[in-house]
Amino acid sequence: MTLQDQTAARAMYRLFMWMLGAGVLVCLLPSAVAAQSEPVYKWQNEGLTTYQDRAPDSTQDDGHSILNNQGVVLEQVLGREQRRQQRKVEREQELARIRDRALLATFTNEEDLVRTRDDRVGMIDGLISRLDDRIRILSDRLMVVDTRVQMQEKSMGEGKAQDSLYAEQMSIQRNIENAWSLIDSKAAERREVADKFESDLLRYRELKADRGAI
Repeated sequence: MTLQDQTAARAMYRLFMWMLGAGVLVCLLPSAVAAQSEPVYKWQNEGLTTYQDRAPDSTQDDGHSILNNQGVVLEQVLGREQRRQQRKVEREQELARIRDRALLATFTNEEDLVRTRDDRVGMIDGLISRLDDRIRILSDRLMVVDTRVQMQEKSMGEGKAQDSLYAEQMSIQRNIENAWSLIDSKAAERREVADKFESDLLRYRELKADRGAI
């Protein structure tokens, strides 16, 4: 083989090796890119941070992050408690939207809302007033029964009055206590109604202002 032939053979060999090497690189390139694009999972457990190439198993439900190979967070997976809190917030937001729609649908204007509030509060005030009257009537009757009990005990001895008088005395006292308890309950209800309507009135104004109605 001449020197020229040897030189040509070496050149072809180098070209072949270069082409072979390039082919290998081309074949490996998709795998390398795929390897670089594999996500990394990160989570904490008892203060320790864990990184691995697969998601944590079901026993670890405190949430985790999914990162790319540059450490950038691609997705944040919430833990069980965080998901529960998120659902709670979403429910509260949905209920608030329902209340807003009902508020606008129920009252044509602010005067309607104020009139409804006054009617509700007036009904409760009326019931409290009737209970006050009942307590006064029962108190007057109790004074009469107490006087009769005292007169009989004075002549026959303590605890010797008619059983029917003692029974009536206890019944009246119990009815008075129940009436006072109901008054306390209705007074608390009145405060709740007034507070609710005050809150509704403020929200109604906000909603109307947002719609440009005020």
